[in-house]
This record gives sequence, structure tokens and C-alpha cells, in this order.
Amino acid sequence: MQQRFGKEYQITPQGYILPKAFLAWDAARLRQSDALWIWKPCSQSCGRGITIFSSDVPEDQLRDLAKKRGIVQRYIPNPLLIGGRKFDLRIYVVVLSYDPLKIYVNYEGLVRFATELYSESVETLQSRMMHLTNYSVNKQNPAFVQNLDGQGEEDKEDAAVDESGQPRASKWSLSELRIHFAREGLDFGALWEAMKDLVIKTLIAVEEPLKGEWCKTLGVEDGGWSARGPGGAHRGSCFEVYGFDILVDRNLKPWLLEVNICPSLSSGSPLDKRIKTKLVADVLTLVGVHPPTALWKLSPDSVHWPASGAAFPDENEAAAGCLLSEDGMAKRALKLASESPAEALALFDEVAWELVVETHEEEMRSGGLEMAFPCPGASRYVQYWGEESYCNLVLRKWQEAGGAAIFRSKKLPPWVPRQVCFRKT
Repeated sequence: MQQRFGKEYQITPQGYILPKAFLAWDAARLRQSDALWIWKPCSQSCGRGITIFSSDVPEDQLRDLAKKRGIVQRYIPNPLLIGGRKFDLRIYVVVLSYDPLKIYVNYEGLVRFATELYSESVETLQSRMMHLTNYSVNKQNPAFVQNLDGQGEEDKEDAAVDESGQPRASKWSLSELRIHFAREGLDFGALWEAMKDLVIKTLIAVEEPLKGEWCKTLGVEDGGWSARGPGGAHRGSCFEVYGFDILVDRNLKPWLLEVNICPSLSSGSPLDKRIKTKLVADVLTLVGVHPPTALWKLSPDSVHWPASGAAFPDENEAAAGCLLSEDGMAKRALKLASESPAEALALFDEVAWELVVETHEEEMRSGGLEMAFPCPGASRYVQYWGEESYCNLVLRKWQEAGGAAIFRSKKLPPWVPRQVCFRKT
């Protein structure tokens, strides 16, 4: 994606997968003589095996790297500091499906500090507790200070730093970081929007290979996201909680360091317990348990078509009550894409409306999770897909036509359920 879109996709540091890309990295290392690099070995966690080094690498170390499996990334040299200490962010992201793409970002997260004051000197590169922010690394330092505040910080007035500007604890909540940014005159709102943009672009980038794995797992080579598995498993049967590790530089630009597919939900402090317990509760409430929607299976008598009778190129699928195929949805997408948001909304059939209602109901019970995608400005992400899917298109047109506000309208088709409660939980 970086090769295709350039600067727009510069959301993660320059990186290489070794040993396959060793020669490409070695050439980059020679071109960037003043760069620092960080090495992360394959199949490790908790900071094990991570090392930082300059471009001037000894020959014996180069030979060793040429054989190892792992990732080498350009080290970000200008991290934003608080009290002279480096920190990173653990952002919890929930994905309900990839088609349509539904992304929620937890409002609360973790801010993890290094326990030694930061220095840009290459002489300090071996100091893991200065350059690495991993909790598992820094908790071994006698200087580590546990955050014992198990209460919410939303209304907290006390500064999270002491008189000398040092963090009072080695781990904060995002609420504490918001308060600190406000005190320092920094724009956390802009950073938050940039982080959501980073999350969306990351998940779009992996959608195609994930679809391939989905089809491979179900043994349906060309089934796409419409492929179904044993017991009726469909693309909406799954959900995932990811842990995005993000570093912020001094220009307040967020950089994606890595995505954890199994983020730790253990609670080593009251702070962790409060944040992670609420996260799990909100995720399970958001996901819910419900039967497959009309999007994946239709009965012959359940579909109501627009009055024109010619909204889509092929209505035989609905008449037969069969599954919506990739080809069928592509034809419907072609028709909707050419219409304005209001005109597209008027062409929505029961399949589209059920998708919209389900998405809206999910957001209404999302708790501390914020819907990042679909979003009102979703059109700017269309370019990153090879082809916008029917499901994504339906939700984009809905958002552009007014999103949740349309459920207060009296112009909805008769089969669309009327909303009676407008208070989000």
C-alpha cells in the first residue's frame, strides 16, 4: 500500500521482513548511514529479543541477521516525550467484520512509559528501559511506579505529572493523557482522528489476504466473503479485538509499530482491571448474538423491492430466495455507486436496510467503543480498495445521506423497524 499510495500510507516506519528482504534492507541501511534500526524476532513477545542498532553494523552481526526470521524497522528518532520519557500507546480496536468493514476503537487505552530518561545518543542504544516501552521490560526496573487508581479519570483534576514534570506512574490511561495534552496546549482531538485514520488504513490493507484465508479455511477457493462454512458460519459470524501499538512523534504524528492479534487482557493493576474489564464487557455487548441477517440468506417472500421495479440489473436472485453471490452484489453496487446519497437510499431494498439497521443497532449499544468505520467521510477511503464492495457501499451511502439521523425521518419504507429509543448505551 505504501508503494501504491506513497505519502498517504506512510503510517508505519520503513520496515523489512528478514531474511527474505535482507538485501533490500542492507541497501537501505547503506543509503541511510545516520539511521537507527530496531530488530524484532519472529514468534516472541514481551520485548524478548528486541535490539536497537545504528546503520554501522559489524559484519558478524550482518551475517547473523541474514539468517534470522524477524522484522527490522527504521527506529523513530524523535518521539514525543513526557517528563523526558518515551512512551507508546496501546489502542484497543474491535473489528466486527471486514465486508462490510466495521471498526470500533475503544475510547480508553493504555499509555506505557519507559522508566529511564530518553537520550538520542547512540551510546545508549543498549538501554532497553530507555528505548523500549514494553510493560514486561520496564516493570523489572525499581523505578517503575504502579498506577493504583482504579477509578475513572474523566473528571480528574489532579495532574498526572509531579512538580518536576515527571509522570506520577509508569502507566497511564488515555484519559490521563487527554488531560495532560489539554494542560500542555496540545491537540489530542487531532491526534485521535489521525490514529483512527491509521487504524482504518491498516485494516483495509489486510482485508484482501484475510479474505483469501477465509476462503481457504472454508475450502471455497473463489467464494470471497460470501463463502459459508459448516453450521452456517458466514462473514458476520466472527469478531476480533486487536491491540494497536502506536508511537507519537514530536510533530504529533502517530506511527503504527505493530498490531497484536492476542492483546493481553490480564490485569496487573487497578488501572488495567478497570480498563480491560469494561473493554471486554463492551465488546461482548456490541457483538451480541443474533441469527444471520437477510444479507446472507433470503426467503422468496421476504424481499421488498423499490416501487420502480427495476432498481437492480438482476432480481432473479431474490425471486429464487438464494444466497447473495459476489456477482449479484457487484451488480447492485454498480447501480448504487452512480446515484447521489439520497437517490441511493431510495433504492435500498430490504437486504440493504437490514444491513443498515443492524449497523445502527450495534453503534447504539457500543458503550465506550467509538465507531471509526463506516464514518461520514468514508468516501476518502474508497481509493484504497481495488473495488468497493456492495456492503461497504451501502453503509457509505447511508452515512452520506445522514446516517443515524434518518431513523428520525418519517420517510422510511414500511418494513424498516421504527426506532423508539435514541439513547446510546
